[in-house]
Amino acid sequence: MREQQGSGDVAGRRRGGVIRSLLGVERRLAEGDADAEGAVGDSSGKQPAAAGSGGEERKAVVRVVAADMPPALQRRAFRCARDELAAMPHFPRRLEPKRLALALKKEFDTAYGSAWHCIVGTSFGSYVTHARGGFLYFSVDKVYILLFRTAVEPSPH
Repeated sequence: MREQQGSGDVAGRRRGGVIRSLLGVERRLAEGDADAEGAVGDSSGKQPAAAGSGGEERKAVVRVVAADMPPALQRRAFRCARDELAAMPHFPRRLEPKRLALALKKEFDTAYGSAWHCIVGTSFGSYVTHARGGFLYFSVDKVYILLFRTAVEPSPH
């Protein structure tokens, strides 16, 4: 098991460069947006509007803060988080952190076995111990998500 720190305040810290390169994440520093390192999406941050719609829809920006997880599992977490956030009420936009945390936990418990934990919010601190290969701390727009797995040991009776 390893210990990792996670915090909603990531100013001045950038980790996961190898992971970002594995995921095909591009840098948008040419636009002068120094904070855009690690952003996922095209250079405009917008995706084309669906035919017949009145405006453009903004694409969610995913940033990896720290990771000890295979890229395939990371992509599954990103997809699940984006889908769940997109399903939340839009007017007014309300974050439901418990709903998002539950969805990620259920998804990973079902697919990869039990003992997954998820913390979601815009501002939190954490210090957790996780199983090797089972830690992901990322953000989708301004929502930070800490997903990790602990080793389950049978209790001695």
